[in-house]
Amino acid sequence: MCPSWYDGLRFDCVGCGRCCRREGAAFLLPETVKQMARALNLTEEAFARTYMTSRWRYPSLASDRSGRCVLLTPSDRCALYELRPVHCRTWPFWPQVLESSQAWQEAAKRCPGMNDGPLIGRQTIMALLDESVRFFMALSEWNLLKKQKGGLLWKP
Repeated sequence: MCPSWYDGLRFDCVGCGRCCRREGAAFLLPETVKQMARALNLTEEAFARTYMTSRWRYPSLASDRSGRCVLLTPSDRCALYELRPVHCRTWPFWPQVLESSQAWQEAAKRCPGMNDGPLIGRQTIMALLDESVRFFMALSEWNLLKKQKGGLLWKP
């Protein structure tokens, strides 16, 4: 049986910033932290203190009390869009969203770009899904390594 997205899905990011203004996490790997800190002319330590949290299971971008990402500008744009984490870059092509057509439709209630715009073909979807899965595997491996060494989840 083919997945519900076998014939493609329509998606076009409308730049509304809704995905950046809700409770959740944008997980980070060390290399992304280095790149973001460099782009902001900060040390990794200063970037971590200002822009990161460990309240989720893994290191992630911090958010304010309303859930708004700390990198979201007043005009609802990412201040570091070109360096945004894999977690952000692969939305909405995450395993849990692609799990079923019902999961896709549920997510589409919060994202006006879903079910609209150009048809994203299965090859592109598979590449984004693969990138997302590889990212979470790397995140889990890094987390496990840190725990085995008795270290903190984030320490630049």
